[in-house]
Amino acid sequence: MDTNPQNESGSRPHHGVPSGHADSEIQSADSPEANSRLSTIREMARDFQVSVRALRFYEDRGLLHPRRESTIRRYDASDRLHLKMILKGKQLGFTLSEIHDILACQGENSGKTELEMGLLPEQISAQISYLERQRSQIEAAINSLREAHRRRHESPRQGACLSERSGH
Repeated sequence: MDTNPQNESGSRPHHGVPSGHADSEIQSADSPEANSRLSTIREMARDFQVSVRALRFYEDRGLLHPRRESTIRRYDASDRLHLKMILKGKQLGFTLSEIHDILACQGENSGKTELEMGLLPEQISAQISYLERQRSQIEAAINSLREAHRRRHESPRQGACLSERSGH
């Protein structure tokens, strides 16, 4: 399984998902009253704090399958669960293709409600390794920028050309 969380174009679109999207926010949208009826696309977007565009994108990628009533999309409890799992998968650093595969396997074991429960031990280990490598790269970048910031304050004239070119 490819654990690189970049899509085919090499970038990571955010599709309306706020960074730091907490599990508690996702779980609040999974309440009994939310599951007892069909939801419109705007209700789903509001409940899960994602954009309408993101929901359409997930549908285009085969991750969500709302019912269609003319031009109106209606989302049921299964769609709510899938969206919860999509957001959790993104939080764990999986690509949408990987999430699609995980959800497809979940279909065989539809009793599972947590994305992590649908993962094989090798998938979990591979993702942990990938995220640890990514964390090391991020820490190195932060340290490099902190050092540049420190040097910049020691010698304010350095970097003036960059500031003038970038409009800062």
